Parts: sequence; structure tokens; C-alpha cells
Amino acid sequence: MTQPHQMTDLLKVISRLTAVLEREIDMLRAMKPAEVQTLHQDKLVLSAAYEAHIKALQERPELLDAMDPRLRGDVKDAVTRFQVVLEENERRLRAARDVTERVLRAIADELDRRRLDTRAYSAGGVMQTPPRRAAGQPLCVTLDRRL
Repeated sequence: MTQPHQMTDLLKVISRLTAVLEREIDMLRAMKPAEVQTLHQDKLVLSAAYEAHIKALQERPELLDAMDPRLRGDVKDAVTRFQVVLEENERRLRAARDVTERVLRAIADELDRRRLDTRAYSAGGVMQTPPRRAAGQPLCVTLDRRL
């Protein structure tokens, strides 16, 4: 592949990957984390293509030196924008994960509290409280974990 074509392809990959990340950010802002999964395959393919282009450039740094200044500026601008969007995407994903973990913890705590508050009749007909579970003993809960 010739150098201008390689740079043009890199610009296309960066642009498409940036657009996918922006869509993911929009989904997270709209509190629709379940929809994020629909972008997973695109992210994988575009990320692999981006990595391949960067690796090729690292192996042949002379391509950057010989690049047309205008094209170099376009690549620099695209990479800068991509990095900003990537950082925002990471912040949004971390926030969504943290919220999900807090909700799951709250559910588990409530289930545990309810289990401990349950009373039952003994074989002799006396109301009794079941024994408390030991600290650190796991509480079994099945959840559908999607982000």
C-alpha cells in the first residue's frame, strides 16, 4: 500500500472508530447500557485495524517524515480528537460499571437483610429467627450482567 493511501485508510479507521465511541457515549448518557453491546463487534474490528495501522507506522517511521504536511495535520487532528473521545468513553464506561456494581450490591444487601429478618415456626410451634450467616459467607444470587 502506498503511503498516501495508507494514511487515508488510517484516517478512515480513526474516523469510524471515533464515531462508534461517540455513539456508545450517547447510549451511556441516555442510560441505555444494554444497547452498548450492539457496538461491540464494530469496536473490535476497528480497534484491530487501528492497531495494525499504528504498528505499520511504527515499523516504517519514514512514512511519517515523508508525509504531506496537510495530510500529517489531518492525521494529527484525527488522533487528537480520537484520544479525547476515547477518554470520555472510558469515563462513561467506568461510571456505568460503578453504578451497576452499586445497584447489585444494594440488591444483595437487601436480599441478605430480608433473609435475616425472616422468621419461621419451629417444630414445636414456636416463632424463631433463623441463624445468622457468618461474615464473609457468600450470598448466592444469579444476575444477568450486561453493560
